[in-house]
Amino acid sequence: MPSAESKGFVLVIDDYEHIRSTFASYLENFGFQVKVAKDGSEARTLVDQNIFDIVILDVCLPDYNGMELLKELKSIQPTLEIIICTGHADDYDFFGAIKSGAADWISKPCKLQELHAKVERVRREQKALRELSKKNSELVQIKTETEHVLKGMRTMIQSQDGCVIPKRTKIRSDFPEIIGDSEKIESVLELVRLVSKTKSSVLITGESGTGKELIARPIHRLSSRTSFPFVPVNCGALTETLLESELFGHERGSFTGATMDKRGLVEEAEGGTLFLDEIGETTPQFQVKLLRVLQEGEFRRVGSSKCNHANIRIIAATNVCLEDNVSKGTFREDLYYRLNQFRIMVPPLRDRIDDLLLLSQYFLESACTEFSKELVGFSSEVIEKFLRYAWPGNVRELENMVTQAVILSTPPTIELGDVPTLIDRLHKNPRKTRLSDKPFNEAKGEFERKYFQNVLDRTNGNISAASRLSKIDRKQFREKARKLGVHGTSYAQQT
Repeated sequence: MPSAESKGFVLVIDDYEHIRSTFASYLENFGFQVKVAKDGSEARTLVDQNIFDIVILDVCLPDYNGMELLKELKSIQPTLEIIICTGHADDYDFFGAIKSGAADWISKPCKLQELHAKVERVRREQKALRELSKKNSELVQIKTETEHVLKGMRTMIQSQDGCVIPKRTKIRSDFPEIIGDSEKIESVLELVRLVSKTKSSVLITGESGTGKELIARPIHRLSSRTSFPFVPVNCGALTETLLESELFGHERGSFTGATMDKRGLVEEAEGGTLFLDEIGETTPQFQVKLLRVLQEGEFRRVGSSKCNHANIRIIAATNVCLEDNVSKGTFREDLYYRLNQFRIMVPPLRDRIDDLLLLSQYFLESACTEFSKELVGFSSEVIEKFLRYAWPGNVRELENMVTQAVILSTPPTIELGDVPTLIDRLHKNPRKTRLSDKPFNEAKGEFERKYFQNVLDRTNGNISAASRLSKIDRKQFREKARKLGVHGTSYAQQT
């Protein structure tokens, strides 16, 4: 084995004794330890018994094919680097040798300085690779130790008050695009299941940031068109001229800059689904052309008189009230009814607040992966204020806020100071959770339901006793309770 001062352990394999001794002596002068072998069998024995750094291999040996010996030596010591040496450089398959694992080659007769330079280069690369491997092993060890410490911290923190650590987010098997299991989102997904099996156009409505495209994608994925493209386009981001060109394509020379024919997104979506986001931002002139696609399945490229056939399904989305736009005359009524064959309303985050912790944890985990942060959750202060905030920007706003907090935070948890804008936003947009926060009619209805339910619970569902307690006529009490949909333990039997 090489000594502490040795620059490496080299094996020279050549059937000429003069070459073996010359190479060995020369390399030893530069601090390498060298052994020699006259054929493949001797080389095999030495490699079995020693650990070498570099082998200088003559490919023409009396007992071995050089390429086969190269593969065998590499199989014994995978980290071994082999320099091919041949006296037939003009017709030797150097590329095949490199593919088989050779590090470099040299032609005979060779200059000893060239041999030394190649050995030194290979040795430096070996050392660099080993140092990198060592650092990688150290990083893996540090990561393992850190995860162990964080696991202990998680257990410790969970046993104390003041910190909320949601369970790690599990991706849904039925709708991997969707994070949430609230009653509101489950109702939406049930509509997705139903309409995906039909050919109907779909209109998805909801505030900005609610994730309307995330609802459109599973409609396509669960439909019979799933093997064809899903093509999204943001209508609000393009002018009328650009939108028409993007959707329907154009002919060369149809306008300035149209230097060649271009396929539109309608053609790209052939057989599949075209998702038109922010459809309410389009002009009536464009709407006429879109209506023809829906009614006749036909369109024309810009600058062309030829009709093309379109076999696509259209899903549209908007964050504005299209009925109001129809009344104002800015959206065609006939197009509205064509798009609105089936409607799905995506609830705002404040109305599906039960999903907030799941969404927050999902965005936390995603940001931690992106920014290599080790965070285990949110402080109770942060969660409490998250739940009280109205989230006017919906899920998109939550994602942005959590991402920024991860960047600012110091492990193990996200603290209130890591979300500096939250307090100010909360003061401006509190979620309406108290009766006084709500409109009178909504607050009145909620109060009546709670009142009648409490009275019925106190009287075990006895209508007569509840009537006396509330000082309301028995018949009126029964009718009101029925309308409110409340009853006590024995109320059903009495009715």
